[in-house]
Amino acid sequence: MSGNIFLHGCTSVVIALASTTKSFEFLSKTMENSERSPLYNGNHFNPYMTLTKEASNSYYNGHDCVVETKSGREIEGAEVTTKTYFTRFWILFIFSFLAWFQCAQWNTWGPISESVNVAFPGWGAETVAMMGNWGTIMFVVGIVPMCWLMEAKGLRAGVLACAGLVAAGTVMRIIPFATSSDVFFTVMSHLCAICVGLAATLVMAAPPTIAAVWFPPEERTTATAVSQVMNQLGNVGSYMEPLLVRAPRNGTTAEEIRSDIKLLLYIDAAIGVALLAAILVYFPTKPPLPPSVTSSVKRYDFKTSLKEVFRNRDLLLVTISFGITVGIPLTWLSVLNFSLLELGIDQDDAMWIGILAVVLSGASGLLAGRVTDVVYGYVKVSLILLMEATLACFFWFFLLAWGAVEVTRWQVYFSVIGNMALNFAKAIINFAFIPSISIYIFLIYIFN
Repeated sequence: MSGNIFLHGCTSVVIALASTTKSFEFLSKTMENSERSPLYNGNHFNPYMTLTKEASNSYYNGHDCVVETKSGREIEGAEVTTKTYFTRFWILFIFSFLAWFQCAQWNTWGPISESVNVAFPGWGAETVAMMGNWGTIMFVVGIVPMCWLMEAKGLRAGVLACAGLVAAGTVMRIIPFATSSDVFFTVMSHLCAICVGLAATLVMAAPPTIAAVWFPPEERTTATAVSQVMNQLGNVGSYMEPLLVRAPRNGTTAEEIRSDIKLLLYIDAAIGVALLAAILVYFPTKPPLPPSVTSSVKRYDFKTSLKEVFRNRDLLLVTISFGITVGIPLTWLSVLNFSLLELGIDQDDAMWIGILAVVLSGASGLLAGRVTDVVYGYVKVSLILLMEATLACFFWFFLLAWGAVEVTRWQVYFSVIGNMALNFAKAIINFAFIPSISIYIFLIYIFN
């Protein structure tokens, strides 16, 4: 278990590195008035820039998106026209749904492991655990090539690859139903887990890119938070699987459970294919006109961005901080029932604690993202306060587990749910903080 937790911690560091690398690709030698740096407490750079605004409800070259605002900006003698499109919300919705579904597929087997052990006697706890481990393994293996794909071929190609992997994986799992071979089903389930794990690379790395390409500066943290929260809520979707798959009790036979699992996997395959079709129909790489000046400037290539990340000490410190403080607690959530069992909390109660922790984590993430957008300039202070609050909740649970404090049910609920919700709120702000550091450092280099 310790090795698995360590692997998840390393994966979270890689996630943060990927997010940092992608943020470098949107840096420019200028920064518009409305883009604010938290490191400067809301003060803005104003290099050789003029700004004029006018309302517009027209269409752009027959584009079927309503244009909400239009701005003309002049930077170093070159005018850049910026617009925001209503369809940015469709882009965010369909990608967030993909993120939710990918997480639900990653955690398909854990919530119904008791039923799986009866329906497929050859699996056991090791096979169920390995299905989840494939996600971590393939993330580490695939993060660089998948991010390169998105950089070289564009956002649409990257998201299509992500949706294609998820759809292919879910379809693979239902192919063996045409036969009666449990071995074939096990192999295809492993291949599905590998595909879903590869898809996770872009589910975690793409949100900052989508926010920067489609959304104006004052909406970017919220947009990033929505997709990340939906990915986290995918665990709730998987926890609801027992509503469809019966447990092996009250006379339920193995064949009935197998029938329930088949129905579940058919539904998953249908959703996966529908998602891929929706993204094929409409998911452009970028809008006709950028929502801000920094969305339109020339990007650094992936190799250059990666080099700059590893050369910068401050970025690496924030990245490592994110990986350690976020990755390990999220891994602990997947084995929470073992920790709670020693405190007299059975599996049913542990499941409800897990569901509440995930739901409130999602709510705290959305709240943190929106507050960061509205009250800009205190990101560093917010991170420190959230870290301290999270540490206090973990220490509270440690005292309960150590026996220093008498165990009561309400204390277990509050300590576990509190540390998970506060920690995920910190993760959302981290996603906004890393690009801000990148922009700040490069502007210092340029204007000095």
